Amino acid sequence: MTPDVTAVGAASNVDMGKIDSTTPFDDGDEYRVISCYCCTCETSATVLAEPGRTHEWEHARRHPNHVVDYWREDET
Repeated sequence: MTPDVTAVGAASNVDMGKIDSTTPFDDGDEYRVISCYCCTCETSATVLAEPGRTHEWEHARRHPNHVVDYWREDET
């Protein structure tokens, strides 16, 4: 199965099967502590996301061409 995602400049043997386009903001029913890092300009932030909050980090919305990485700090 080939995902509908491509990586510019990635080697042909890179496993793209585990790429997930969702973010921790998409987990809707609980409070979450989310770390955000912009790989393009090296800006970072920690966001407390409330239940029902589904929009992404404000920096990512202002700079849609930047590459942003999200991860949950409160997951065990």
